[in-house]
Amino acid sequence: MNTSFCKLQAQRYLTTSAQPNINFEQIKSIEIPLQSMEIQDRIVQLMDNAYNKKKQKETEALKLFNSVNGYILDELGIKISEMQEKKCYIVNFEKVQNSRLNPYYYQPIFTEAKESLKKGKYKIENLKKFITKIHYGVSIKNEYLEKGIPLLRIMNLKPNKIDITDVVMLDESKRKEIGSGFVYEGDLLISRSGSVGIVAVVPKEAKGFAFGSFMIKFCINNEVNKEYIAIWLNSKISQLFTKQEKIGAIQGNITIETIENFEIPFPPLEIQNKITSEIKARTEKSEKLQKEAKEELKKAKEEVEKIILE
Repeated sequence: MNTSFCKLQAQRYLTTSAQPNINFEQIKSIEIPLQSMEIQDRIVQLMDNAYNKKKQKETEALKLFNSVNGYILDELGIKISEMQEKKCYIVNFEKVQNSRLNPYYYQPIFTEAKESLKKGKYKIENLKKFITKIHYGVSIKNEYLEKGIPLLRIMNLKPNKIDITDVVMLDESKRKEIGSGFVYEGDLLISRSGSVGIVAVVPKEAKGFAFGSFMIKFCINNEVNKEYIAIWLNSKISQLFTKQEKIGAIQGNITIETIENFEIPFPPLEIQNKITSEIKARTEKSEKLQKEAKEELKKAKEEVEKIILE
C-alpha cells in the first residue's frame, strides 16, 4: 500500500475539500498486485532489513547528537547533576521585591544550574560585552512572490544552521520598508518567539536576505568565535536559562535586553575553536547518518517496486 502504484490510485480518489481525503469504499477499490507467497515473503524480508538498518543508523545519529551537550560541559569544566523542576519551593520576599512576580522564574533548578556555571573552569561574561549591533527583524505583510527579496522566517532557523531550502520572496519594492532588516555573513540570528532561543550564524549563502520579526539579529566583535557563541546558546544548559527568562503568558518570547544579559563561559580562543570544530564534526556525522538512513529505506522501496514489475 505504500508503493507508488497504490499511492497514485489513492491520489485519483482524493476529494477537493479543504482537507483532501478518501473514504472506505474508495480504499477498497485500490488494486493490489498479487504476487506468489514466495515473492511476498521476499518483499517483507527486504523491507524489514531496510527498516532495521534505518533504525540502527538513526539510533547512532541520535546518540552522536545527544553527546554534544556532555562534550561542551566537559570542555568548559561545568559539572551538572541530574536536575528536576520542583512542585513546591520557598522564595523569600526580598528576592521577589522589585523583580519578576512569576513563580516559575524562581524554580530552584535555575539557581542550581547557575551555581554550576559559576564553578566552571572559565570566567563568565554577559553577551553584551561582545555585541556591536542588535535589532529586531522586519514585520511585513506576507505577500510572497516567485522572485524577489529572499525572506528568512522562523522555520528557516535551526540550531547552529540556517536552512535556505524553503525561503519565500518579497517584492523588490519592499526594500526601503525592510530598511536594516537584512542579514550578512557572520551575523547571528536568534528566535525570540515560538521556539525561543534557537541560534545560528548566517552563512554566505544567505547574505542579503531579509529576516522576519520573530527573530533578532546581533553582531559580535572578534574577541570571540561566532560559532562558539551559537553553540553555547543552543546548549542544554543555556536553553534552560532562556526558558527561565521567557515572558508572556500565551506565547513566550525574549527581548533584546534578555539576550544582552545571557551569560557566556569565556575560555581562550583556541578552546572556543576546538569546541566549535568538534561540534561541527559530530553534527555533520549525525546528519550524514540520518541521510543514509533515509537512503536505505528509499533504495529498498525502489527494489520492491522493481520486483513487483518483474
